Amino acid sequence: MTTGVADLTELFDLRPTGDDTWIGPTDGVKLPQLFGGQLVAQSIVAAGRSVDDDFLPHSLHTTFLRTGRSGAPVTYRVERLRDGRQIATREVSAWQGERLVCRSIVSCTSIADGLSHSRPAPPTGGPEAATDLHILAAADGGLGEYWDDFASIEVRVEPPQPAATTAAAPAENVWMRSVDPLGDDPLLHRAAVAYASDLMLMSTALTPHGHTTGHETTLARDWWAVSLDHTMWFQRDVRADAWMLFEHSTAAAHDSRVLIDASVFDADGHHAVRITQEALVRTNRTAEETA
Repeated sequence: MTTGVADLTELFDLRPTGDDTWIGPTDGVKLPQLFGGQLVAQSIVAAGRSVDDDFLPHSLHTTFLRTGRSGAPVTYRVERLRDGRQIATREVSAWQGERLVCRSIVSCTSIADGLSHSRPAPPTGGPEAATDLHILAAADGGLGEYWDDFASIEVRVEPPQPAATTAAAPAENVWMRSVDPLGDDPLLHRAAVAYASDLMLMSTALTPHGHTTGHETTLARDWWAVSLDHTMWFQRDVRADAWMLFEHSTAAAHDSRVLIDASVFDADGHHAVRITQEALVRTNRTAEETA
């Protein structure tokens, strides 16, 4: 499999073009629209490059405003909203030409010690006991052409876990990691987590409605979905080139708007990242007309 970039480090190598302005390369994924994970990840890098070296992004809220063009570079413009002693806040706008694609508020911190706790990771057999996404997709005719472009992320899925009282369907344990080493810059690892975080969420959104994780061909045929916003909180550093456990769940949907949550655990079982996305999901009109 090949991807539009050699690896994620190349995708996150933003080119400065002026004061607090960067251009990000495309990931080359042949989707009808620009992959949201690229926008979130590169927005984190742009914000992180605008603060002092001892600051790292700890939270992000992205609102997707318009679909972007896959294959075209993105210009990131950073506005410095606040520079405090321990917290710096940035607004990052992503543009393709005169088209504003998304806008993010990114908060960065220099706090390196203090209060700490973590919920335990869910019981799991580990990545060795999980099934590669391509194997799960075989019964559905394969993942489809565009998934070949996500070769930079390895994905494995465990059988559904017992449903929690806060979830509408059993949780999905998804293991992901960067295929290529990412070095030691923690900013790049946070960007890689952000890139991976936008994968598999739509599958989770549809599990209460009988969807089988890994059957991406069926998902694309029967459903139409678009991300509305994406929020992340980084509790601690995590290496994205080591296996990370994404515990996916969905608590509620109404009027076609669905909330999807993910808790990310590092290789030592610490809760490292929290993700929430709201998406608009509807039955595909083509599927309705041909049913």
